[in-house]
Amino acid sequence: MIVPDKIYIELVSNKEEDLSGIILELKISTGRRNPRYITTPKTNRKGKSELSQEDLEGQFEDHWESGQMDYSGNLKDASPIIEVSLYDLARFRENKELFLAWTLLKNEKLKWKSKEEQCNYMISSMNDKFEANPLKINIHKTDTIRMRVKKSKRN
Repeated sequence: MIVPDKIYIELVSNKEEDLSGIILELKISTGRRNPRYITTPKTNRKGKSELSQEDLEGQFEDHWESGQMDYSGNLKDASPIIEVSLYDLARFRENKELFLAWTLLKNEKLKWKSKEEQCNYMISSMNDKFEANPLKINIHKTDTIRMRVKKSKRN
């Protein structure tokens, strides 16, 4: 996979509403062993965000650092077809203690002072208030993820 300098996030809604604080998850597969899950920065009020090439590459490499037996292949070998979904806060909350038991990984140390700070950032997202159908994009054909979201019926 050839990663663009930036991946642009554009969330859209049928209604005029605040789309800030939403985190997307990108599932990237090398075709060998487990896929990597990359998170995007939170969106602004207009539903826009940017994921830098350096951040994507760093998160990809952090997967290797966190479990060498579970991951194989490098970013160059990854499929350009990326699965995109809202980051699953329920899964995160269920595994919060396990998440906090780890130390910060190499890329994480560039963004966070502690695991607690990272955890608080993730938990404070607005993902529970929205829903969206997962989608697939070909990163070789576009550097923009355009995803339709709507208010969750649970809220």
